[in-house]
Amino acid sequence: MSGTTHLPLGSNLIWLTLAVCPDPVLIQAQLLGLGPDHSLLCGLQPPLAMDNLTTGLPCKGRSFIDGDIFEFESAIQAVHQNPFTLRLEAPTKISKHQPRSLPRLLVNLSGTVRPMSDTGHIAAVLPITFVNLSPTGCQFQVPISAWPLISSLNVQLSCRLPGLFHYTQLHGIIEWVQPLQDLTMGIRFVFNVEHSGGRQDLHRWFTSQKAHLINTTA
Repeated sequence: MSGTTHLPLGSNLIWLTLAVCPDPVLIQAQLLGLGPDHSLLCGLQPPLAMDNLTTGLPCKGRSFIDGDIFEFESAIQAVHQNPFTLRLEAPTKISKHQPRSLPRLLVNLSGTVRPMSDTGHIAAVLPITFVNLSPTGCQFQVPISAWPLISSLNVQLSCRLPGLFHYTQLHGIIEWVQPLQDLTMGIRFVFNVEHSGGRQDLHRWFTSQKAHLINTTA
């Protein structure tokens, strides 16, 4: 890795969504520096030495630098061992993320998330705080340090909605990651059947709140 220009970025987490088969995965990495061709050098912890990380694999990234969230698209340029690092192709465009004002109902609701591993097993059981909620998706916060180093984009969620006396079980897909001090994730719900219990619970609760919902895209 001679010729690499290292920048003082090692404390910045970078969240990579890698298009591995059969399902994309979410990986925590550290943005270590830039190469002379403006490629991005990302450090990974040893458990992440995955065989399916190959050159040319497309990825999307997000990082929190100097108070702003930056996002980009790239591909793996090279995989290095000892230490285990990824070099990503220089992104053609790095854009500053502009938070959207979503027409969801603001909440402060405790719940649980079960992130899935890349092999489809439950990687952890974590307490979370839902910050908004709609029939189609939600946002929740969780400490960055608690999230697994690698996970699929699939999560299982549970919470007890106000006015209901049982726990609602939901399945979702991670749509985006906001890497602030507390990790915020945007989730799109996935319902296996039209009249699933989770879908009915959400609509029943929203009706009770008399929420005026428009454009509830996750």
